[in-house]
Amino acid sequence: MELAYLKTANSMGMWISCIPAVVLVLFQAFIFMKRAWQTGPKMGVTEEMMKEAAKSSFVASLGPSIVIVTGMVSLLASVGGPLAWMRLAFIGSVMYELPAADRAATAAGCTLGTNNMTAEAFANAAWIMTTCCLGWILVSALFTDKMEAFRDKVTGGNMNSLTALTAGGGVGGFGYMVAQRFLPFSLTNANMWAAIGGFVVYFALALYGRKSKAKWVAQFGMTIAMIAGMLAGTIFLA
Repeated sequence: MELAYLKTANSMGMWISCIPAVVLVLFQAFIFMKRAWQTGPKMGVTEEMMKEAAKSSFVASLGPSIVIVTGMVSLLASVGGPLAWMRLAFIGSVMYELPAADRAATAAGCTLGTNNMTAEAFANAAWIMTTCCLGWILVSALFTDKMEAFRDKVTGGNMNSLTALTAGGGVGGFGYMVAQRFLPFSLTNANMWAAIGGFVVYFALALYGRKSKAKWVAQFGMTIAMIAGMLAGTIFLA
């Protein structure tokens, strides 16, 4: 039987409220794609190169999309279809959305996804999920235009230093996120095995691609590694 608050969460009013937000995301994606297609030739990028980039981007997005869809199953069971659809269209991270909703419900004296969850607690969860991510938006809006000047000051305009800084930042950021999956360090930690499985598969594919010069590795390698990691985590979770 559907929980009482989920009747509100899945109501037509919620769908109508969430649709404009998702349409805005789709509109932004369309504008970015259109402007990229118009600006590319002015920068010396050929049409063939842009088509190849679009194809590679599409393939690379399949892995993260599968993760988002998988996470949406648990989220929509807790906060309903409209809000889950809208929030994952904006942020795409159930690792943020579900804990935010759970803590908001707990603060309201309820337990997410249970019979004692009230409409007021659901409203509190919706507000927390929406407002607590504004920090990322504000930092991007206020400091994005200053990042280039800061980058040039740090690297002194040296392209080699810039390359090292960019690579180091990426490796450090992803390394930090992966390291979290190894805690607690235990053979029963499914997250740890998911990270190991994804790494082993991608490393093997990278070696094969480097040796064989196979183009499909660059296009499909990340997606294959993500799926392999999910399967490895599922095996040890069971």
